[in-house]
Amino acid sequence: MPPAAAFLTAVYSQYLSSHGAKLNCPKGQVVQPQELLDFAKSQADYMLGKNPKSMSYVVGYGQQYPIRVHHRGASIASIFLLRSTVECVQGFDSWYRRPEANPNVVYGALVGGPDQNDNFNDQRSNYEQTEPTLCASAPLVGLFSKLQSASGSGGRYPKTTQVSHYTTPTGSYHKNLQAPRKVTAAAEEEHVPVEFLHSIAKTWTVRSTTYYRHKVTIKNTSQKSITGLKMVAQNLSGSLWGLNPLPQKNTYELPEWIKVLKPG
Repeated sequence: MPPAAAFLTAVYSQYLSSHGAKLNCPKGQVVQPQELLDFAKSQADYMLGKNPKSMSYVVGYGQQYPIRVHHRGASIASIFLLRSTVECVQGFDSWYRRPEANPNVVYGALVGGPDQNDNFNDQRSNYEQTEPTLCASAPLVGLFSKLQSASGSGGRYPKTTQVSHYTTPTGSYHKNLQAPRKVTAAAEEEHVPVEFLHSIAKTWTVRSTTYYRHKVTIKNTSQKSITGLKMVAQNLSGSLWGLNPLPQKNTYELPEWIKVLKPG
């Protein structure tokens, strides 16, 4: 069922409930408002991963979600990493058919999804299944809001969900930090030939909590090019942009398109 239809089912359930009514089907079946809401919830659950593929079709949610989304902003690395703009044709020629996961995660985007047999091919070129659209994602706001409110009033929809990051994380957000300052960190004792230049790119406050977006630039301070650089980052909250996680805990490497870290 399309998300818009699931949203309308939830709305109609509330309409019937507020009027003390029920749905009378042409063949005589009687459907209670709660049954309609349960059906809408089952559709939301399907989109979030309760399906034969165990695939969440909402990008960025759950243990497994599409990583080659048909989305230009998601599939091309940031100008802060590339240090140059990517023109239209160049973006298609250089990035469109890359087998690697997207460098950026479009959190909350709902892709086209599987076919009628629950088959899903996570490829950028398979735009029928991997392209997100506003008309699909927008109704989710209303649907999830209704299910959350039902949960708060005794419904069965869970209030919170454990969200984990899949393959390529993005962005670095920390909350409740002390007032930050610009820091230059270098591992002088171990003579590591890299320097980390840290700054605060953005701050914002939600209610009484202040959030910070951190920006870290890695600089090669040696006279030689560096390959195979591995970094350990601990005690972070939020997600991390621009690095790929390794199997070792808290360990990251540069993205695939940065093979060599040149001096300077």
